[in-house]
Amino acid sequence: MRTTLELDDRLMNALLAKHPDSTKAEAVARAIESYIREDAYEGLRAMRGTLEVEDVSAGLRAIDRTS
Repeated sequence: MRTTLELDDRLMNALLAKHPDSTKAEAVARAIESYIREDAYEGLRAMRGTLEVEDVSAGLRAIDRTS
């Protein structure tokens, strides 16, 4: 997708300094991917400890012994 953006030169220079072998488009794409990935991780971290897990191992061992 072709998009035209007005970006702060200071921000673009800092981004290109982190990715010196990248074009501007590649650097921006990497930054967006990184942002989206981090946002997904934050969502997972927020759910930490909210899932109830039932330990069924004893029941499975009992079934295994009777088979």
